[in-house]
Amino acid sequence: MRAVAVRGFGGTPELMDISVPRPAPGEVLVELTAASVNPIDLGIAAGRLPLPHVTPLVLGVDGAGRVTETGEGVHGLEPGDLVHGQFFRSPLGHGTFAEYAVVTEFPDHGALQRVPDGVPAEIAAALPTAGMTALGVLDALGLRAGQSILITGATGGVGTIAVQLAAARGAEVIATARPDADRWIRELGAAATADHTAGDTAAQVRKTHRSGIDAFLDLTGDTAGFGEYAGLVRDGGAAASVTFTAPPELLASERIAVSNFEMRDKPDLLARITAEVAAGRIMVPVQRTVHLDEVPEALARNGAGGARGKTTVRIR
Repeated sequence: MRAVAVRGFGGTPELMDISVPRPAPGEVLVELTAASVNPIDLGIAAGRLPLPHVTPLVLGVDGAGRVTETGEGVHGLEPGDLVHGQFFRSPLGHGTFAEYAVVTEFPDHGALQRVPDGVPAEIAAALPTAGMTALGVLDALGLRAGQSILITGATGGVGTIAVQLAAARGAEVIATARPDADRWIRELGAAATADHTAGDTAAQVRKTHRSGIDAFLDLTGDTAGFGEYAGLVRDGGAAASVTFTAPPELLASERIAVSNFEMRDKPDLLARITAEVAAGRIMVPVQRTVHLDEVPEALARNGAGGARGKTTVRIR
């Protein structure tokens, strides 16, 4: 089968021909229709996840497709089922940038479920990691109606979903966005924007919100800027990073709750965010679709930063 993989940690992603994997007990084999690109893909290629791995290491964690074979002991899924999820599997190396992937029925590190009627495979593949992260971190922040939140990195895959979810909760969303994305991010639910290309984003927010904000969500990994943005949060508020950039001195803060968000209970998060999409309350902003042989270039572009919305991969 065709797959995008690296030959070892630190290698360059490339299209390869490798054997179709076989499902072990408790696993299912999925013929993939679509996948999507996430920042974590390059982290896996670089060896940043402390998990065993096989080589060549097939990249990609999000995908959607049909179950074609089940291993011994699988009871909830059967051939023909359309599924999607975060295909984390230990050892790493059986990712979704491939024509087939194996995943456990109940993943230890990811989540897998049937795709609801009416949700296209491309959307189902684009949703898991970004959607679960956005929903989980807003839960962790305890965001409520009437509160204000600053989201940095708002135009990315996680950010565009977080903006919608926060606005749906009745919060006032301040989103960082380039001028050419201002209208688009407002259409997704942002009440105000701050142009991070104009310099001193915190000052822009401080000017319009003199009494401060209730929450801050970092999606950029700006270690230097985290403290300044967190300083905008009023006493009793909350700040969180999904990129683990909240510094130790702030994690111990008694003024506001600060956390480096780590996703838990992924099956529940996937079920909840997929239900929001199936009901039409949340959209997944797919901005670009590539074919499997274009994935190495798409990964490089995503790693360079500034990607807007989600990039999906059409496998079949």
